[in-house]
Amino acid sequence: MVTVALAGATTGFGLTMLRVFHHLNSEGIKPYKLVLLSRSAQPEWSAKGIDVRPIDYANHSQLTTALGDVHTVLSVIGGDAEAIRNSQLALLAAAKEAGVKRFAPSEYAGTSNEGIDLYAGKAEVWSACQAVASKTGMEVTSFQCGLFMSIFATGTPKPPTPIGLREGAKTGEEEALAGLRPWSFVLNMKAGTADLPGHGTAPIVLTDMRDIATFVYHALSLPIWPEVLGMRGDVKSFREMIAIAERVQSRKILVQENTVAKMRAQAEEDPGKVFYNQVRIALTEKWAMVPDTLNQGFPELKPTTCEEFVEKWWRGVEIGEPSWGEDKSFM
Repeated sequence: MVTVALAGATTGFGLTMLRVFHHLNSEGIKPYKLVLLSRSAQPEWSAKGIDVRPIDYANHSQLTTALGDVHTVLSVIGGDAEAIRNSQLALLAAAKEAGVKRFAPSEYAGTSNEGIDLYAGKAEVWSACQAVASKTGMEVTSFQCGLFMSIFATGTPKPPTPIGLREGAKTGEEEALAGLRPWSFVLNMKAGTADLPGHGTAPIVLTDMRDIATFVYHALSLPIWPEVLGMRGDVKSFREMIAIAERVQSRKILVQENTVAKMRAQAEEDPGKVFYNQVRIALTEKWAMVPDTLNQGFPELKPTTCEEFVEKWWRGVEIGEPSWGEDKSFM
């Protein structure tokens, strides 16, 4: 049985991935021995049969020992740029020494890390992965999914479904966000506003968080890992998303367009808007049009469409008139 280790999987999107992996493993699709690398004890997961191994990213020998029998390392480490960089470089160095065969860093975004300051650490880690691969033959891949579809669930008042209840979600929003913090990026479904990059017509890949985890789980069975493994939940422009929102919510969305020059100026004037605007600029350059490698490799997987997602979390919700209100869409 192949041993797969997850790092950074006790919170956020990583926890969603761990939950999906455990669920698929329990269904016996193609079970793997799952290892959870954690800085602290995780009795809940130990009780479920997950091999929880305590690690300290600053302790190279301990980390190397923890990876001694591991075939594949999946990093879903999050945080600020420095944390992403340091922890993953330590993990990669230990994986190299331990003889790990496959390594996937915490990517899960668009086609490149360039031009986005918050992803500077990711870019450095990916370069290090390529260097290790060329020296040792370790297979490394960048899992690319475009934008998280979950952004369109922020603010939904709906209750959790059986899936959310199984995972311990207290609200429908918590279930739908699946580890993503509440964040209205560009299209604010609750307020009824859209702060578009350009004209909002650029195509964008949007993928549900659980579908991402499902694609990655199936990718474990591939005989060879290329450097990029892309996946697509759906492809829509923000203009098309506005049309879906207006139909489901039965109201007009307030829209404003932003030129690239305007978005650059906002990023320069307000440090709190740098990431938001750098990603919006990237979207106008088709940064989120990632390949559909895993869709082609596993055609039996039917990921959630944008229309299905919006219908699920917004159909029948009583909602007021659209209003720009207080701007909370930045980080």
